[in-house]
Amino acid sequence: PPKIFTLPERNANSDRVRRYLWNRGISAEVLDYCIGKGLLYESRQHHNAVFVGYDQESKARYAALRGTWGSFKGEVPGSDKRYSFSIPAQENSEELHLFESAIDLLSYCTLCQIYGRDWRKEQLLSLGGVAKNRTEKTLPVALEQFLSGHPETKVLFLHLDNDEAGRK
Repeated sequence: PPKIFTLPERNANSDRVRRYLWNRGISAEVLDYCIGKGLLYESRQHHNAVFVGYDQESKARYAALRGTWGSFKGEVPGSDKRYSFSIPAQENSEELHLFESAIDLLSYCTLCQIYGRDWRKEQLLSLGGVAKNRTEKTLPVALEQFLSGHPETKVLFLHLDNDEAGRK
């Protein structure tokens, strides 16, 4: 049977997640924004970083997990990858920036901040990973979902790893 999606319980604070992501080079401003908007938090039980994706009605439908120590990566059971982690632009934009992971997306935001660009003016979407066995004729489901709700999108910027999966 399909798994019912339930977000992990929140920790009282996100100190470990902040420290982990700050050590990965993510700026405090970007972290504060994401935590303040409910896009990112620390789970109570395992102290994982929880990157939350929402649908058009602002209902949480997806969550990627990243361990704050070790190499754990995963998704909350029942996650709907169509609603992967994203940071919507403050205003409509014809451009969409795509990333393999939520941390890649946050790294881009930090780089924009360093170079004086306002990353909040850009549509930013994590694909929640890219599959090596993906066929060239299908789009990632997160991208399909985004484009169906944003027909104004004309330009895609691909921020993918230079490996087999990223190139394909």
